[in-house]
Formats: sequence, structure tokens, C-alpha cells
Amino acid sequence: MEGFIGVDRIKMEAVDVVHDMNVFPYPFADDSIEEAHLFNILEHLPDTIRVIEEIWRICKPGAVVRIGVPYYNSPGAFADPTHLRFFTESTFDYFTEDGASWLSAYNYYSHARFKIHSVKLIQRSWLNFLPRRVQLLLAHHLATVHGIEATLEVLKRRR
Repeated sequence: MEGFIGVDRIKMEAVDVVHDMNVFPYPFADDSIEEAHLFNILEHLPDTIRVIEEIWRICKPGAVVRIGVPYYNSPGAFADPTHLRFFTESTFDYFTEDGASWLSAYNYYSHARFKIHSVKLIQRSWLNFLPRRVQLLLAHHLATVHGIEATLEVLKRRR
């Protein structure tokens, strides 16, 4: 993407930094990134919490983090033998501040904190006209959602 640093463990045309994202720490300084995109990567990495914490570490306070992952029960989530993790519309609530959602009560697994700006369900466009609770009912029972695109804001206390 224009204006972004491409990271992958294999050197290809769009890769600026060759690095295996299973190796910590990432080769970026603390608080050095203004925006991070993780599309079609989290589901391939075994330690989601550690990856999210590392993204939080390298991002500046207020940075935007955009994440795209397959939905937990979509055909694509399980068809790809390289997928190790699965995600729902609530997964990122575990990284919110106390009281931000009912799942933030379980945020003790990580010190990384984010404000969730949006969690978009990737599905057939006509389903977007239905109420959200109906979309989720269909998603859970009929596998109508193919993916999730989450937009998060990095929360850090100023030093």
C-alpha cells in the first residue's frame, strides 16, 4: 500500500522489511507507527495476544489499527490449512479498557488496550440492511459472514 511499510517473512516486491511475525520483538521502535494494517495475517499466527501486544507496543498513542480476518464459521476460515486462529465480532473486546464491553472484564490476559471504532461484517451487501442482531443471528447459525474488518485506536497513558 502506498505510504506503508510492507512486512513479510518472504522477500517479494511489496515487502520492505523481511521479518517473521512469530519472532518478537518486531524490528520497529516503541511508539513509532501511526497506522497499522493487518489483513489476512492474524489467522496465520499462533499467538494472537502476543501479536496484538506487539502491534500495540510499536504504535503511537492514538494510532489506528485496521484488522481483517475470516469469520470463525465461514468456509474460508476452515478451508485454509494454514489458518490457526478464528475470530468473531467480539474477539477484540478482550483488548478494551475496563467497562468498554462486557468482555473487557476478561482483559487481564493482556496489557494492550484499544478503543474499538468499528467491527464491520463482511457479507452479501443486502444483509447489511438487516438489524445488526439479525445479521449476527444469521452469521452464527447460517454462516453468512465471511470476514470481519475491525478498526481500533491504540490507547496508552501519556508518560
